Amino acid sequence: MRGRVGLGQITLIALCAGVALIVLVVLTGADRTATPASDIVPVRVEATAVMDGFALGAPEAPVTIDLYEDFQCPACRMWRESVFPPLVANVVADGAVRIVFHDMAFLGDESILAGRAAFAAAQQGRFWDFWSTLYANQGQQENAGAYTVDRLTTMASELGLDLGRFSTDMSSPAADASLVEARTAAAALGVQSTPSLVIDGQVLGGLTQYDEVQRRIAAAMP
Repeated sequence: MRGRVGLGQITLIALCAGVALIVLVVLTGADRTATPASDIVPVRVEATAVMDGFALGAPEAPVTIDLYEDFQCPACRMWRESVFPPLVANVVADGAVRIVFHDMAFLGDESILAGRAAFAAAQQGRFWDFWSTLYANQGQQENAGAYTVDRLTTMASELGLDLGRFSTDMSSPAADASLVEARTAAAALGVQSTPSLVIDGQVLGGLTQYDEVQRRIAAAMP
């Protein structure tokens, strides 16, 4: 579990400054580390559930789980590995639950880059495959080269995305707006750590185990 985000201390000026830096990196193709892009492992989500942008599951599902994460957060990767598969198999695929992702992107430049890349993948209907691929290729340390432009582009290539469109969407104002929207929603709900789940208005911070998620889903069922 990542510590408190301190959302009240993240100002719009700071976010804009970070976005300006990311735009420069995207436009110049600058790579700040020597981490190779050739070792990317693509991972696809094997699910019969409906994939719609940042949402996974039927729109009419009686229960929605809002998922707040940062792609550099180790506990988020663990949630994807241990809780996500049975959750999808048992309650998302059958239409009972819908998961909606929100990107906190608060751990530094590479979190923002990864968030922008995930947005770009979503524009091609491949967000959840890219989400899984990002976690499969997460670095041992934050901001140490796991999510550079080259590596993110290689991930997109390995997943068969249109790279020209991917680059354009990744550097678009809409990608910035998506990150701002997620942080705003988190602040409104009092989300201060990642991963966090919001089920029926209740915030579950940290690596919530599957049994507890099941219990909260059952309680939220109409």
